[in-house]
Amino acid sequence: MGDVPMGAETLADAEERMGKAVEALRRDLTTVRTGRASQGEYSLQLRQPSYRLRRDICKYRHVASYGKNRRADLWPYYGGMSEAFGNAGRRSLSTGGVFRQIFPSDWSGYDLLRFDVYCQGVEHTFRVALEDEDVEPPVVRNMTVRPGKWTTLEVDLRAAAKARGLDTKRMATMFIIVTGTKERKGIDARLDNLRLCRKGASAKFKVLRDDSPQTLPESWRRPSQPQAEKLPADKPDRSPLKLEKPFAIEVTDKKVLLGSMSSKKVFFCSVSPCGWAGAYDNNRLLVGFTAFGGRNAYVLQSLDGGKTWRGLDGGDRPTPLGIPNPDHGAGRGDVLGQRADVGLLANLGCAGTSTPAMRVYARKLTFTAAGWKLRKTPAVFDCDARHCTSNQSMLRLANGRLWCAHGIVGRLGTIGINLRYSDDDGLTWRSWRHGKSGALPGSFHRTSEGGVSFGYIYEEPCIVPFGGQIACLWYERLPGKRFGMGRLKWSRFDGSKWSAIEIIPLGDTVRGEYVSSRPPAHAVSVGGKEIFLVSTRFAGVLHYADGAWKKEAKGVPAGSRISVAGDRSIVVIAAVGQPKARDKGPTVIRSWQRSADGVWSGPVDLAREESPLLWDRHKRPAIVVQAYAPPNFVPVAWSCAPADKGKGIIRFLRVPVAQTPPR
Repeated sequence: MGDVPMGAETLADAEERMGKAVEALRRDLTTVRTGRASQGEYSLQLRQPSYRLRRDICKYRHVASYGKNRRADLWPYYGGMSEAFGNAGRRSLSTGGVFRQIFPSDWSGYDLLRFDVYCQGVEHTFRVALEDEDVEPPVVRNMTVRPGKWTTLEVDLRAAAKARGLDTKRMATMFIIVTGTKERKGIDARLDNLRLCRKGASAKFKVLRDDSPQTLPESWRRPSQPQAEKLPADKPDRSPLKLEKPFAIEVTDKKVLLGSMSSKKVFFCSVSPCGWAGAYDNNRLLVGFTAFGGRNAYVLQSLDGGKTWRGLDGGDRPTPLGIPNPDHGAGRGDVLGQRADVGLLANLGCAGTSTPAMRVYARKLTFTAAGWKLRKTPAVFDCDARHCTSNQSMLRLANGRLWCAHGIVGRLGTIGINLRYSDDDGLTWRSWRHGKSGALPGSFHRTSEGGVSFGYIYEEPCIVPFGGQIACLWYERLPGKRFGMGRLKWSRFDGSKWSAIEIIPLGDTVRGEYVSSRPPAHAVSVGGKEIFLVSTRFAGVLHYADGAWKKEAKGVPAGSRISVAGDRSIVVIAAVGQPKARDKGPTVIRSWQRSADGVWSGPVDLAREESPLLWDRHKRPAIVVQAYAPPNFVPVAWSCAPADKGKGIIRFLRVPVAQTPPR
């Protein structure tokens, strides 16, 4: 009936048992000290985090808005946990990814978690956050300790299991931080003798516990209903178009173009890695792109059918969107619904790893009769990602609900897919299951032999409307290979649960056709029943209908992009360059179309560039297509290597769609 220590008494004993995991603890996660301990020789030193954004992030003023979104429902669980807010390096006990190398994962035989703490000078508030593999938000307990003597802090595991469903057989992470004192400097708190106990176990020091209710507040439990998309009152101009030359959008402002993602400053302007082409009708057009000035993503709109392009304020300068690291810390951006809004994920993940934190945010552009408007404050999207994430797939269903999937590094240091939805136009995002994470069951897996991978490789899912809900499709990443991919998989959501993951036949690589680019699969659906998919791994189009997959349009090259116009006509766009030499020679933009009655036509050469497409360093080609387009044309934008290094040029083309009657 006594205590079970969760660590060794001396650092030497710990190193023998834990090996590399303790080296990570000592080097990156906290500080091991001598001279004051409740038992043995060593204790861990904790320091109070700063709640200001890190200085290297704050120098980009447009990013400051991320720190202003302290949602009242999230802050009690995630506030102070974010390393992006200064809690980086040797300030906390942080075990994300390495927990199971240090501690046992099965705590079900015990009633209590205890540990000893010491502080000096002033009172300290200690926050404990516990997670199993699925619980969301974490189980959080806060306890305020008087200075000058050792105190034992206690967490009731049985109460957490009853109130929150904490699965103590599958524990995944534990975090302990100092969240509040009256002092900002000279904080010195110590932690020692972590242990699991049974009820009634004796304690050497005074025991403190947080007896506040552990149940989630009403704001977490309240159900939501989708809100229908509200369209502008004026009638859109969607009259038939003829194929014309692409618009040439010039960007010459050096403050936009000149910047750096490393130590060398260069000119850069491209629809990759962040970028999109969007349109509400023939006249109102939108393009998003990445430029290195301010390490940012920008947007320009046209309200006169492409004749002029201006920022959202009507000025000549492109409008910055406030994206801290567009090359590896943001999604690409998706055009949403009939209104052609835009959703873009951005995150502060490179500010640190492993903690459950307000890390991933959603930026939102909303279309109005007067043009697009940028929502000033980013919305908190996901607190379960433990590192950067540079992918997304976001859409709007016919009932108005927004869905978004992205690949993340999760709490065990494994990679997988997380999905969330919003019923208030992207202001708040929820997991698809109450009180649990948004993880797609069965999608998380290891990418290395050790299983801990806080890097830049993720699953890159694509979601489509299906059966009144959504389906998720993706290529599973292969362990040990930077951009290696395994089988093409999918799963379907029925409103309450996901189907078992299935392998899609015909999705394997055919020798000589593989094109290395991200994301590896693009898909759309028609009527929520049929799915059309193109891939970097094969030529042609996969078509799902009536419970079976088949391949069509085998002349479509690997690495193409796909769109559905007006929920009827499928349009495939490809940038065809030199075989096996994508960085040399001319590029032809080409299209294929499938009418509502199932007949394919094409190819049609749309435009020709004498220089190759730009590619960013993470294998993303600079061509973007609106996935769900107006009925009469598909917006396409691309960027090629510029002849004038001091000027960026983006091409924007309205690809006409042959009008066919509805089925």
